[in-house]
Amino acid sequence: MTRILLREVRLIDPLSRLDLLDCDLLLEDGFLVQVGAGLPLPAGAIPLHREGSVVAPCFLDLHCHLREPGQPWKERIDRATAAAAAGGFGAICAMANLVPPVDGVARLREVRRATTALARLPVLQFAACTRGLQGQEPTELLGLAEAGAAAFSDDGRNGMGETLLAQVLAEAALADRTVAIHPEDESLLALVNPGGQDPGRWRVRPPSAEVSAIERALGALQATPGSRLHLQHVSTAAGVELVRQAKAKGMAVTAEVTPHHLMLSGVSDQPGSAEPGRCNPPLRTDADRAALWEALLDGTIDALASDHAPHEIRPAEEGPPGFSGVQLVLSAALGQGGASSHLARLVEALTAGPRRVLGQPAETAPGDAIRAGEPASLTWFDPNRSWIPGAQNWLSLGANTPFWGVQLRGAILATFSRGRMVHLNRRLVPELEDV
Repeated sequence: MTRILLREVRLIDPLSRLDLLDCDLLLEDGFLVQVGAGLPLPAGAIPLHREGSVVAPCFLDLHCHLREPGQPWKERIDRATAAAAAGGFGAICAMANLVPPVDGVARLREVRRATTALARLPVLQFAACTRGLQGQEPTELLGLAEAGAAAFSDDGRNGMGETLLAQVLAEAALADRTVAIHPEDESLLALVNPGGQDPGRWRVRPPSAEVSAIERALGALQATPGSRLHLQHVSTAAGVELVRQAKAKGMAVTAEVTPHHLMLSGVSDQPGSAEPGRCNPPLRTDADRAALWEALLDGTIDALASDHAPHEIRPAEEGPPGFSGVQLVLSAALGQGGASSHLARLVEALTAGPRRVLGQPAETAPGDAIRAGEPASLTWFDPNRSWIPGAQNWLSLGANTPFWGVQLRGAILATFSRGRMVHLNRRLVPELEDV
């Protein structure tokens, strides 16, 4: 039997509305046996204490591109999920834009078999809203939900008109599933990118495309009572304001933000500095970043999500858009000046927020609050410990991150998912090296 006693941690559990100092947690063979203050050290237990460390429910990433099966040279399921666990995630949501996309029951079952066999942690697979992600013909949403689709999204594309989106929202609601959209209006983007063949590679992506897409989506949501709409990687101040207004009206809309949109702007602060790279939607202005932070902290934005998009390294002007980043979501956010004072809110955006977005259907729930007597699903981290992403510690196959070589704060010490230790930072917790 392996017994571990975590001593004097800060317990932040937004699922139970707890924020307690100097807590002890006793784990035995992956089960959380006891939670309290000043717990005695049982015989044979390994005591672990890290000053200022935090325990939270395991994080849930709403937005990952695994690439496999289909493009294994970009990413592998085992590498991506190992990186996710190292980032504190106990479960991740995989997008449907594989090659070929997850737009039918047979393909969904094939992909779920692959992830079950290869993943280090639970993968909640999204299915497409429309055939081929083309925005023209809806998929069999009810059949896909019955086969295990956790939610629906054409992420990477947004070709649906308002009428079709309303139809998709209504059918997803029958299956108690959320519809997530990439909020960039492709019809508007086509006007400002004449002759472009691949919408994902269009270079001109104005803020008005996000505003138009959100307005259209909210119109569809209003027409379908009982449905749930989620807005992926919101990037503009105007987009945030639309979300805020919709929530004030009681609309069932949620939103996420990525670490790169929070931390980086599209114009370098230093003259002559290299641009941080391309992503869709693009990095915006410092005013947009400030609005995103305000919205995240006041709850208008529900979740922090990686939008993990691994690619082979190429010059920014040649390579496909997107950043690899599931390993550093918390750390990148904690790099923001003053963010540590909002640690509880950041933890909420990585735990309760994402679960709220999914609505937690029983068959896809990635873990509950921290409760004694249940399998451990928790993340133990040191918010003050620094680390630098680099070849020696990077687990994803895709190293296309603007944070490569940048000193970040917030080191994950261990991650447990459904009773299994899926990540251990052996350098920082050598006491468990042989466990």
